[in-house]
Amino acid sequence: MEKKSSALNWIWFFVSVAACIIMYMVPGLGLANYITATFPFICYFFVKALDLI
Repeated sequence: MEKKSSALNWIWFFVSVAACIIMYMVPGLGLANYITATFPFICYFFVKALDLI
């Protein structure tokens, strides 16, 4: 079985974390109530990057 690179999944994980932080920290956007929408993406790409699924 061939092992695939997880670099793209790590990139998407860090992009998701950055989006969560930006949504929380920038008050002018008014998106702090929606940061929970980023949690599934953070969890999914973290697990994919670790090759757990």
